[in-house]
Amino acid sequence: MLLNPKYIFPLLLIVIYVLQGCGSVEYEIDEYNIEYEEKTIVTDTIKIFIDKDEEPIKTDLPERKEVYTYIVQIGAFAIKSNFERFYNKARLILGNDVYYEISGNLYKIRIGNYSNRAEAIKMAEYCKTRGYYDAFIITRRN
Repeated sequence: MLLNPKYIFPLLLIVIYVLQGCGSVEYEIDEYNIEYEEKTIVTDTIKIFIDKDEEPIKTDLPERKEVYTYIVQIGAFAIKSNFERFYNKARLILGNDVYYEISGNLYKIRIGNYSNRAEAIKMAEYCKTRGYYDAFIITRRN
């Protein structure tokens, strides 16, 4: 069975279009070299200019030191029965340092009240080794 002559030309155009689209094309890649220079600002070179009519800036003020408290949280529950089960198990595994706080509708199970972040990190890692993989540190400003 031969093709009808009126279909040969459109078929030939489709074949040429497909073959042309499948051909490989080489891409040109441009390379750019960017030269830059790192600059460091030295604080000694920054000067404070004071208008003669203004009062000088007081620089002898005591440095205000922020005090933080670090707490490890191991869980938070909205359902009281789940909270009680988790809390009792945590006290058995981690000891009597485990406590809870109620915030809104959440029961938050926590450990410690550390003044040193390193101690809180140690406790969080210890909790993770005991199976409390979601333990994280909360930082509070006092």
